[in-house]
Amino acid sequence: MRKKSQEICLLTAEGKKMGSQTVLIGETIPALFLLAGVLSAFRSMMYDESCLTGALLAGCLTILALQISQLSPKVSQGIKGGIYVLSLLSFLGFILFISQGFLDTLNRFMVLWNLRFQTEFEQFSVNSRVVLGSRVFWCLLSVLLAAFVRMLVKQRYTGTTLALVVCALLAGFVLGRQQMWLSVLCLLAGVFGTLIFFTAPARQNGIRGAACLLGMGILIFGILLATGGYEGLSQIARWKAGTAAWFEKFRYGADTLPKGNLEKAQVLLSGDEETLKLHMKEPQEWYLKGFVGADYDKTQWKELPMEAYQGEYEGLLQWLKTKDFSPVAQYAGYHKLEESAQGSDSESVTVEVENTGAYRKYIYLPSSVEKWEGSRSEEKKDWQVRSRKFFGGEEYAFQAVKGVSSADQVLPGEWTQNPSREEEKAYLGAESVYHSFAEEYYMEVGGELKQLLEETFFSEDEERDFNDVTAQIRRVLRRETRYTESPAAVPEGQDFIQRFLKDSKEGNAVHYASTAALAYRTAGYAARYVEGYHYSEEEAEKLSEDGRTTVVLTNQHAHAWTEVYIPGAGWLPVEVVPGMYTEMYTSQVVEGAPAFQVNSSPSEDGLEVEGGLAGQEEPEREREQPPVTLGRILSILLFCLYAGFALYLLLEIQRAVRCLQKRQRMKGRREQDFIIQYVKDMQQMLVIGKVAGRYDHPMELSGQVEEKIPGISREEYERVIQLIQKVRFGGKKLMPYEIHTLNCFAKSLLHALNQRKGVWGRLKTRYWYAME
Repeated sequence: MRKKSQEICLLTAEGKKMGSQTVLIGETIPALFLLAGVLSAFRSMMYDESCLTGALLAGCLTILALQISQLSPKVSQGIKGGIYVLSLLSFLGFILFISQGFLDTLNRFMVLWNLRFQTEFEQFSVNSRVVLGSRVFWCLLSVLLAAFVRMLVKQRYTGTTLALVVCALLAGFVLGRQQMWLSVLCLLAGVFGTLIFFTAPARQNGIRGAACLLGMGILIFGILLATGGYEGLSQIARWKAGTAAWFEKFRYGADTLPKGNLEKAQVLLSGDEETLKLHMKEPQEWYLKGFVGADYDKTQWKELPMEAYQGEYEGLLQWLKTKDFSPVAQYAGYHKLEESAQGSDSESVTVEVENTGAYRKYIYLPSSVEKWEGSRSEEKKDWQVRSRKFFGGEEYAFQAVKGVSSADQVLPGEWTQNPSREEEKAYLGAESVYHSFAEEYYMEVGGELKQLLEETFFSEDEERDFNDVTAQIRRVLRRETRYTESPAAVPEGQDFIQRFLKDSKEGNAVHYASTAALAYRTAGYAARYVEGYHYSEEEAEKLSEDGRTTVVLTNQHAHAWTEVYIPGAGWLPVEVVPGMYTEMYTSQVVEGAPAFQVNSSPSEDGLEVEGGLAGQEEPEREREQPPVTLGRILSILLFCLYAGFALYLLLEIQRAVRCLQKRQRMKGRREQDFIIQYVKDMQQMLVIGKVAGRYDHPMELSGQVEEKIPGISREEYERVIQLIQKVRFGGKKLMPYEIHTLNCFAKSLLHALNQRKGVWGRLKTRYWYAME
């Protein structure tokens, strides 16, 4: 009989050992996957691939060592102490190198941040120790991360684990420059492994544990099969782009302009909704600038990339500010010096602007602007001015140089060649630096397209000044192409400008401005593509004759034009759309009228244009207050509601999982284990109730419990302690009514704490401690 009892004990002990090993394996595998996923998401911030390899090796060894130490309590402290001492010695031995590795990581983060959010954080200088320092830094960081991940998995902190996964994915997808398939795969494996394995019943059972791991593998394989590998996960990128577009629209409203997307060129003049309302005492022509495109890639104009402001030209814009030189308002500074050199005063006009329907992200200003006010804004690089308000700029005013400021009407003054005054020398010193930058980054033309432009516009090999180049571009476009408000869409995959010049030979302002920008570059002039709103000189004269000072611009005033950099004077618009310019220096004169006002009959020189409102008086419009304010408020409330609901679901899921884990741990166990868990929960509640003292002598706390937790009497508390001691020290079994007494006391204690605590205390009790 004794032998049989010993065999049973041995089998029981062996079963516990096997169950413990299964739990360790179930904890180790998800922890390793999570560690690999997080490190892979941050590899864009590492010096090279060796940093990722070393970090993975150090982190995996740390997790394995900590897990193995649990099998032998005797060596547990030794292994943990060894990891600590080894990390400390590595830190002290390589401290000079680690500092360089940390700075390099910080630099890479700032570069990625600058590229993504178009900021200009300056980088720290590093030395030759950066290679070894980066490797040691990431290895030590991985040791800390491994210990943290293991703790999350071991303690079943589902919410914190999900938060870590979300942070890693955000860092990889938003800032990273590498493919994320490995990171996504590892993080999915880690999360599903944690959720499936540790919520499965009787996970100590080896067969069920293996079944859970198999189910996790099948689930991940199904996801990969359904998405076709990571290539199929490009839907994530599309979703991200769609979400960003929705958020932009929510903040700034819809933009009816193409914003450089040449596939939307045909929608330039669609609709007649209000966009801007201008109030001006002295009406004149305006080119109000919005989107500015620098890089042409066959189907789209893109803003100048952030890489242009790194390297040789890093800190350029900040340096120009110290010289009181603004690329956005450069012409006004030049004009002031020009008028001063001629002994006259510079005249200005002031315009008040109300954005009633245009894209609110931009502060629409002319190239001749001097200053602007009335809306928090900032100069966006050397392109344009953008609003810093959450919902964009709605009302502002600007002051600009009086008169038309066009690239073909400006001749740099003599003082630009021979400055005499200090302010002239200072201006030209800053201008020469920015001029070099403009010629560096606003002159690129593709090889095949450049050949086509040379053959089309400049077949004769001869030197031409800017006026000759402008006349030649206008002449060729007028002779070889036809203006239309609604051009056909460009077939997918075709070059926008090549199709315009060789095949369709018809287009609107987007076609003409795009072609002219690259034609100027081919001729050796820095140029770029611009979209915005054009208010013509004829309209200004009509407004002045009628004695009015307010004009409403609509979508029919939408326009695209070319900006050319005039050395000394800065970026100025030049018009190439037939019918919208007057040539001053050739034998041909084309009297100007806005593109939307030219008629549809062919002219004597072969010009064909279509449809408009020529000669018609613009009707006086009553301003209709757009019902956007209430819509924005409702949108914000709805967004907050969704965010709060998502947070609530996440917290409830974490609480449900932790409570389920508690119940599963107690399922099928003896009463002694139930009492141990009950004591832990009660101690947590007493800590929340700020009951201090020796918890190993619970009877001594009865007075504090009655005093600090209203609603709980000394007698109730002491009765519960007696029942606990009856089991723990007396080894007796509780009767059903005694178990009911314990449950009722726990509920009463939790209710009393919730009544006493505020909202934060209740949330902490419910979700942090997961009290039921």
